Amino acid sequence: MQNATARFAELRGHHLFAGLTPPQLQRLLAASHIDECEAGHLLFDRGQPAQSFFVVLDGQVNLVLYSKTGEEKIVDIIAPGQSFAEAVMFMQAPGYPVSAVATVPSQVARFPSREYMAILRESPETCLRMLGHLSQRLHMLIRDIEYLTLESATHRLVRLIGGRIPAGATGPVEITLHESRQELASLLSMKPETLSRILRHLSDSGTIVVHGRQLQVPDRQRLLEMLD
Repeated sequence: MQNATARFAELRGHHLFAGLTPPQLQRLLAASHIDECEAGHLLFDRGQPAQSFFVVLDGQVNLVLYSKTGEEKIVDIIAPGQSFAEAVMFMQAPGYPVSAVATVPSQVARFPSREYMAILRESPETCLRMLGHLSQRLHMLIRDIEYLTLESATHRLVRLIGGRIPAGATGPVEITLHESRQELASLLSMKPETLSRILRHLSDSGTIVVHGRQLQVPDRQRLLEMLD
């Protein structure tokens, strides 16, 4: 893993920081920190005061909810380059609505919400960028809810696989599932055995080829035709 200076430099193009002037960015970075997380590390728990937001630099962070019986529901899976908990800054009494857990050894940049909010008040351009990001995020969440409630389990999995195929790819393409099958099943609101059964069906039909977490899609169009 690279040192903190190099890792922070990667964030200059991130949408949360692209509107900041160099002095504003340096001011924010000076108050920030990179957490080195082992697998299973809890970044924050549901209900804790939301004092920071985060960007994953390396690894993976799951946003989860736990039922009273201890059952885990994965709300979102955060990959490198993605941010989380930034929307909580705008709540009246900010508290994290979910828990965040590193699922593999990870580097996570932690930014103080209070400092960022102070900078936003000085930069209308950054405020507009943030509003655009939050609006897009809300649209994606509403779309995800529609998929989870209106689509079949097979359609949900096919849509997830299709969404991870690089844009413009038409021929055979290989993708890697970084999540375990249990994590994927939770994310897609199905049981692990249901996920395994659908993967077998897609494999038997020749729609995909499964090698552990490696999936080969011979024909993207054929895969997406299953959504019709």
